[in-house]
Amino acid sequence: MKEYAIYPFQTMNITQNWNQGNHINHWKQSTNYSDKPWDEAGKDINQDFFIPQNDFIVEEVLGINSNITNSVRLKSINKLYIPYKKDPDYLYLTLTHMNEENLKHISEGQIIKKGSTILLEGKDGIATGNHFHITANLGKYYGLLKNSNNAWCFTYDKSLLPEEAFYIEKSFTNIINSQGSNFIDVPKEINIIGVPVEKNSLKNQIETTKSVKCYKNPNLDSEVIGNVKEGFYNYTEKIDDGTFIWYNIGVGYILYQNEFINIYPKNKKEEEKDSNSKFYKKLFTIITYWIKKILNIYSELKK
Repeated sequence: MKEYAIYPFQTMNITQNWNQGNHINHWKQSTNYSDKPWDEAGKDINQDFFIPQNDFIVEEVLGINSNITNSVRLKSINKLYIPYKKDPDYLYLTLTHMNEENLKHISEGQIIKKGSTILLEGKDGIATGNHFHITANLGKYYGLLKNSNNAWCFTYDKSLLPEEAFYIEKSFTNIINSQGSNFIDVPKEINIIGVPVEKNSLKNQIETTKSVKCYKNPNLDSEVIGNVKEGFYNYTEKIDDGTFIWYNIGVGYILYQNEFINIYPKNKKEEEKDSNSKFYKKLFTIITYWIKKILNIYSELKK
């Protein structure tokens, strides 16, 4: 099953996006280094946790006993599906302005499990309120580098916008303010149902030349129970409702669509031939049985 990168906060309250305020200096007209940060304040009451919906490992802890702003660098344990690209990849996050006391309990190599409440927002450095300053990235890490605009950037091969890095699970995240970022809901996994069979002229069969939807009942308002793969399926019922034609393949109903569905009713002549063949085989078996029985009786009488 695919693992999607899910936005890791119960409340989305982006107070400054990548293209606003002093974040613009992180990338616009920079002649060398850049990143695309955003500020997440959460409920903006007290302090909120980063609550990952995927597993991460801590790659680096910055800020303790130094003049660097409190930060952690994380890497996803698994390759994740993200909105930015088709294939899964490792996702790298940086969280800055972490709570100082909380940060003391974080160490390089530590696993941050899905659902854990370990990383707590703070307001160190120049921050005036509790929040996380976040970047999401792909590829190689080159360092925390000052760019030509005098902005310090967590520099990777590719810096992602928030909506490029994460999907939204609305049952987990309450969106208060996205500051114009258009997030995509987590894709719903489609069940693959039904088992294709071999082509058989003695059966009523339907062939799908691409994956098609399978409905619980023969109408478009019915629940879609999954998709059937391309291949041949035996059908037990054909329903013509005057608008659409439906075929019952046992696990559900398929809507006839002539561009990628072919229908093969069973061949009556082949069926008749097969029926005759079965009859003669059965007759031959019976005759053979009685011949053997008669020969055995005759053999016994001769003794």
